[in-house]
Parts: sequence; structure tokens; C-alpha cells
Amino acid sequence: MGSQFLDLLLVDPALLQARLRGDAPDLVDAVYRAADAPDERLRPAFEVMARGTFVFLSKGVEHPEGAMYGRAVEHLLSTLAHRKWCLEYYPDESEHPLWELSYRRCDAEWLDLPASESGIPAIAWRSPETCRSLSGSIAHALSSRTFNERYSPEATLREAKDALAEASSSGHGLFTIFQG
Repeated sequence: MGSQFLDLLLVDPALLQARLRGDAPDLVDAVYRAADAPDERLRPAFEVMARGTFVFLSKGVEHPEGAMYGRAVEHLLSTLAHRKWCLEYYPDESEHPLWELSYRRCDAEWLDLPASESGIPAIAWRSPETCRSLSGSIAHALSSRTFNERYSPEATLREAKDALAEASSSGHGLFTIFQG
């Protein structure tokens, strides 16, 4: 397995949740009027969101339209983000903080996206508390030099630590999109 990419997005989770539960009935028009409108094939997912009928399944449960829903949520996150980071590293379980950031179960019960065989990115939210804990773990690894540069370059760890610290202090937490 080669290096992987992990997008980190600082987004107020209340904004995303409102769109998913139908608090923005003009969502479809707003999304497709924007300069960075998504692919038309995602329109049905946004229509479901606007009606407030966007239903998530348990992690790992397959859904034939899982890829469409995942890509629609990914688009919303990218347009709502106050700040974005992209980490490139080689995921290895021994590099615990980055492994947790990438693979830990989502902290938001309302954001369990359906699985899909099409290789959609894994989207999750990390609470401010989780961000604070992971930032502390990374800071310790950096100060004690207990990380493997081959799997987690120092610059990547510093960027992750800074993003996590900002997400924790913002009170919003952090959304992750694992591009495996």
C-alpha cells in the first residue's frame, strides 16, 4: 500500500447537520447555482437532503446509492469549510494518532454514511475532545521523537497537530475524508 490522503475540514457540524435534515429547503437550487456546482448525477442526493429524508445506515451496511450520498456530503463539506488541510502519509497501526484520525469510528451518530463498493472516501467527524486528545498524542510523539518518519513524516505530524489544535479550540471539531 502506498501513501494515502486524509483531508481535514474545519466545519461547524451544525451547518452540515441542518442541510442533511432538511433545514434548507432551497438546498438543491443553492448548490447548483454556485460557481462550483457538483456533478448533476448527485442531484437526487441533494433532493433527498432538502426534503429532510436523508437516512444514514450503520457503518459497513451497503446501499446501492452509497457513493452518491457520500460524494454529496463531501461536496457540502468542501463548500462549508472554514479551513482545509490535506495530509499525505503511509497509514500504519504503529502510528497511533494518525491511524485513529483516519480510521476511528465517527464521533457523530447522525453521520453514518452508507458503505459502498465503489471506493467512496470515508467521511467522519472528530469531536473537539477527540481533536484535543489526538493533538496531544501527536505533540508527545513529536517531542519524544517516537514516530516513524517513513510512515508519518514530521511535517505531516506537525500539520495534523496544528489542524487538530485549531479544531479543538474552535469548538467545532474536525471532519475527515479518508481518500484511501
